[in-house]
Amino acid sequence: MKKMMVWSTVLFLFVSLMSIGMSKDTFAQTGEYKIGFVDLQLVIDSSEEGSRAQEQMKQKADELAVQAKAMKDDIQKMKDDYDKQSLALTPEARTEKRDEIAKKELDYNRFVKDSQSELRLIEQRALKQLLEDVGRVVVEYGKTNNYTVIFEAGNILYGSSAIELTEEIIKAYNSRNQ
Repeated sequence: MKKMMVWSTVLFLFVSLMSIGMSKDTFAQTGEYKIGFVDLQLVIDSSEEGSRAQEQMKQKADELAVQAKAMKDDIQKMKDDYDKQSLALTPEARTEKRDEIAKKELDYNRFVKDSQSELRLIEQRALKQLLEDVGRVVVEYGKTNNYTVIFEAGNILYGSSAIELTEEIIKAYNSRNQ
């Protein structure tokens, strides 16, 4: 599996470099290439907008955790009450209490599952929006600074720090969102 990823990355780089070499734009005509790379994950994690999105996710997760804890505490109280009262209850009442506890546990499990799905969906939407916004900043930065191509760092096997643009993109992204 790792070999496949390495070969696909090498192939990607080869095709990218070949397409740069075959392009008919002014860069190819003059023979001057300006290449850079950006660590998009670091941009998202380090940018003000990314930090805000992470904070909103944390707040939502905390809200849901409080609700889940209240439900779990309620279930535990019901179980404790059942244990204390079970000898005094009729068989029908015991069955009814056990069914009530089982229903509450089912509701709790469903709530936890739905909460996890909701958080994943919120995270996906936020990440999609952040990536679109950062992508626009990268394109704008590339055009403004006459870059031939800017790669995502995840696809780079090696890159000199001289062509890493992550910090510049973070600054541009933060200034754009103020």
